[in-house]
Amino acid sequence: MRIAWEQGECTVASVTEALNASDRHRRLAYTTVMTVMGRLFERGLLERTKRGRQYAYRPASDETTLIEMMGGRAVDELMARYGTAALRQFAHRLAEIDPELRAQLLELASRRHE
Repeated sequence: MRIAWEQGECTVASVTEALNASDRHRRLAYTTVMTVMGRLFERGLLERTKRGRQYAYRPASDETTLIEMMGGRAVDELMARYGTAALRQFAHRLAEIDPELRAQLLELASRRHE
């Protein structure tokens, strides 16, 4: 996703090239990257347009929006699976953090409802 955000619009080939350039010790196969990008498209994280014989991909949202969505999904899953036990553990952790950080978190939470 980071490469898709950096490139704006990308292809499997351009992502494969960028990934392989960033880690010269481990080479990823084109087909591996194609499979992952296809799955990201199926999950709604990438959009794609047919360009000749290949697809051009672009992010469906920006990084901040994706992190918000994934964070919300993770919290929902914890709540569904562990209910009040998850909330209790979160409350304990929140009580243990620096008061300034706790205030910042509460401010962020209140802005979400604006």
